[in-house]
Amino acid sequence: MYDQTLFMKLFFIVALSLVPVLANAQTKEKVMVGLQVQPELTFYRSSYIAVNPPPTSRSSVNTGFNIYGQYQVTGRLYITLGVGFISRRLNTDTDFNLALLPEPYYDSILPFIVTKYVSYRVLQIPVGLGYSLFKANNTKINAGVTFVPNFLLNANYGRIPNYPAFKKNYWQGYSVNPNIGIDHSLTDRIAITAAIAYSVVNTVRAEEYSSKHPELEHEYLQLSLGIKFKFLKTNRGILLCPVSVN
Repeated sequence: MYDQTLFMKLFFIVALSLVPVLANAQTKEKVMVGLQVQPELTFYRSSYIAVNPPPTSRSSVNTGFNIYGQYQVTGRLYITLGVGFISRRLNTDTDFNLALLPEPYYDSILPFIVTKYVSYRVLQIPVGLGYSLFKANNTKINAGVTFVPNFLLNANYGRIPNYPAFKKNYWQGYSVNPNIGIDHSLTDRIAITAAIAYSVVNTVRAEEYSSKHPELEHEYLQLSLGIKFKFLKTNRGILLCPVSVN
């Protein structure tokens, strides 16, 4: 188990250091703001408690969104900082110990049950570094890597309808996502973006309501589709308007 307190302190030092960079860059017309919808294919095991027969691979489709700021360091190099949300459902079996639940759901008499799914609602704070590999006309092809701390808001353990989504409010783990994408200007005032990423690293905190406390390890292939805007400085102040990727 990694030291979450130290880890998140280091992360926020890095993340907060980017805020003045993004703010000061507005007058230099180097800051862009993007909105993205992020459908993903999540990969996991059919069961985290089965031994015989062994569990099989399984996947499900989940969707999130992301709002981010982008600072153009050079003509090709850029950094990003954002905030996102995803509801991620794993259709898997895991044990659910009622004696470990908080009041008023605690039950020391009824034995554990097996869930049919686990649904996580996660707040994400992605920090990325990217580079434009190719630029031609109205198009850029980009590659980069994004570091994503995952803050678990709540979790729902499917099987019994009268159990709510239990509050969590702790850091579930982090993801490291290499990505490749494209920016394209439809006109000289609006740019659309598309990218694909895979979580080569995705750490997950162990389940506190499970007798065996399994870590529900999973990975995901994520598609990001969105639109990008740019800050411009005018004699009336800072204006947010669509931007060409040129």
